[in-house]
Amino acid sequence: MDTKILDPIDMADHSPPIESNKVLLIEDNPGDARLVEILLQESDVVDCRIINKTTLQEGIEELKKHSDYSAVLLDLSLPDSFGIDTLENLIAQFPSINIIVLTGVSDKNLGIEAVKSGAQDFLIKGAFDAELLAKSIRFSIERSRIIERLEETQNIAKIGHWEYDTSTRSINVSQEIFSHLGTSLSRQRLSQENIEDPQSYLHFIHKIHMQTTINGIHAEDLTIQTETGTKNFYASCKMNVHPDGSQIFSGILQDITERQKAQQELSRSQERYQEIFTKSKDAILIVGFDGKMIDSNKASIDIFGVDQDQLKIRNIDQFLSEDALDHIADRLKNSGQLKDYEIEVTQPGGEIRYCVLNANLISDDALDGYNAIIRDITEHKQAEELRKARDVARQSALMKEKFVASVSHEMRTPMNAIYGMSNLLIKTETTPEQYDYIKSIKQSSELLLGIVNDILEISTLQNGKIEFANEDFDLRELLNNLVNVMRYKLEEKNLKFELNIDQTIPRVLKGDKLRLNQILYNLVGNAIKFTDEGFVRVNVNNLSDNQEILFLKFAVEDTGIGISEDKIEAVFDTFTRVRTKDRIYEGTGLGLSIAKSLVEQQGGKIGATSTLGEGSTFYFDLILEVGDQSYVYDSGETSNEHSVADDSPIKLLLVEDHKMNQLVAKKTLEKQWPDIELIIANNGQEAIEILKEKSFDLILMDIQMPVMDGYEATKHIRDNMDSAVNSIPVLAMTAHAHIAKDEKFKEHGFDDYVLKPFEPQQLFGKIVKYARRTIYTP
Repeated sequence: MDTKILDPIDMADHSPPIESNKVLLIEDNPGDARLVEILLQESDVVDCRIINKTTLQEGIEELKKHSDYSAVLLDLSLPDSFGIDTLENLIAQFPSINIIVLTGVSDKNLGIEAVKSGAQDFLIKGAFDAELLAKSIRFSIERSRIIERLEETQNIAKIGHWEYDTSTRSINVSQEIFSHLGTSLSRQRLSQENIEDPQSYLHFIHKIHMQTTINGIHAEDLTIQTETGTKNFYASCKMNVHPDGSQIFSGILQDITERQKAQQELSRSQERYQEIFTKSKDAILIVGFDGKMIDSNKASIDIFGVDQDQLKIRNIDQFLSEDALDHIADRLKNSGQLKDYEIEVTQPGGEIRYCVLNANLISDDALDGYNAIIRDITEHKQAEELRKARDVARQSALMKEKFVASVSHEMRTPMNAIYGMSNLLIKTETTPEQYDYIKSIKQSSELLLGIVNDILEISTLQNGKIEFANEDFDLRELLNNLVNVMRYKLEEKNLKFELNIDQTIPRVLKGDKLRLNQILYNLVGNAIKFTDEGFVRVNVNNLSDNQEILFLKFAVEDTGIGISEDKIEAVFDTFTRVRTKDRIYEGTGLGLSIAKSLVEQQGGKIGATSTLGEGSTFYFDLILEVGDQSYVYDSGETSNEHSVADDSPIKLLLVEDHKMNQLVAKKTLEKQWPDIELIIANNGQEAIEILKEKSFDLILMDIQMPVMDGYEATKHIRDNMDSAVNSIPVLAMTAHAHIAKDEKFKEHGFDDYVLKPFEPQQLFGKIVKYARRTIYTP
């Protein structure tokens, strides 16, 4: 089928009549005006209504009042304007109006020039009929509508167009270009100078058309400073050469500012992504559901244990378990994402890395898979497992400590009766044989008590729960008391004892006197145990010239069995006991281990020298501060609060649930103070009821009792009873070895404590101190 391409004139022949249009006729000759009206009335191609004005000025005024004219028929020979200037004046004010020029026969060249200057067409008077006139108007109207639709399309696409005729120097610019540039220039005022002026917003037309002159076509991106700011444009231009040699440059200008911003943002986003991808410490992967690892970053090397090239040719199922992969695929296909899923990555060498995976389904028809971020938490996992193990160890240590403390308490309670009764019995009249039996019972109970104390102490030391005091104490008094405690053991073996103290050492020092006493007690006790004849000597020397901080060296010498050189280092180990070919010495093997731990936890050092068969020297050093020399030492056996003792009978309330311990305490106290007024309560509740009726000098309070324990009873006394009662001294009499460290002991108002089994003299000393009594001497 042949297709005929119609030009606008041909289109007019095949189109239905256009609806009624207003046409402005600017013609001063009445005859010519009447002829135009008649010809249009005869035409069936165009339906229009003619409005006639006889001067250019009248025509301009009419167009200003009414802008709905479809076309203007303009005579170039008017009373107030002549020639091509008439057209240019009208175009300058109404650049978008369709103008058809009417000229005389002799003015044909003028008509051609008019078209070049912007007229739609020209007709020679007397040479056109109704059909030609109608077609010209119809073409003009159709062309106007096409241009309008084109401009509307360009407006939607944000594309402006322009034309530049070099022969006529005429410039036609669409409104969209002015919108792009935000300029106050208007189409009515355009001139050659507008594009040649470098400061003009339209100077780009000059630059583009000059480039197009070289190749006939040109396109480039431009940056133009508009009235609303800097914008980016795409500009293209094509040169058309007419048969007469004139050049027409047609171009477009498209605002690509937002597009370039979007591209720049996309580029920045890609750069940011690439930076994250490259520098991330987490592995970033793109994985297909077929298991192929399409892309990965550098951090993946550490997690998977192979380089990136190897990852691309491996399948992810070589690193993750089947269950993990099934779970990942299932969650991603159902919800599109997976968060904080813990996985185990098995490297080719067998090493396992513990990781957390976060993944998102990829929304791309070209790829069926997901992107994943994998964080290595191996160290965190190991630290967490270590923490759990440490917690278990702590819990185990706590349980052990509680168990040891409980065993200690349960053993001390019956031992109190055994030890107490043997103390009472040994002071009665007995036969020599009976005396030896009683002495054996007493010594065995002392040994058993030492074992219990050592086990409890080593448990505390191993748990790291020792807190060292820093208080004033009298060093010489501490050493003299130690000698007094050890005296009966020395006398039993007929051993000499020497105490040598450097005279440069001040009397009062500052430190933990109880722990120092414990260290010396263990070392001196050991020396006595392994020495059958000769002496035990304690030396204390100051190795420092400092007047405030002393570096003291303590040494305990003996003339005992000695230790072989190969065994000297082992004597401080836990549960190490001395053996000879004749005997194994009694004890737990904990004393030296306890002493070593106490010294080292205070920053000191401990050691020993020995010659087998000749004796040993155990030494340790400690750093101690010089204390307040005005300090008055309190042995706990004399009153430090009252200078005058009361000789009246002691009124004492004993709160104890264990019948045998009641008997031991009662007999021990009555033997010391025959006139003592002693009342016994079986629990804390009974004690409170008794205190409501009677007054006492002192209360001895057991801790662990039925109905109401010692803590609760003491707190009730302090908080709820009248001043005469709540001020009575209360001594805890307990089998809890660590009572002094118990917060309840301090909070509930105890004044002091006596440990079971108790040494009678220790108990008497506490009573003298708090009940203001003297020791009874028969």
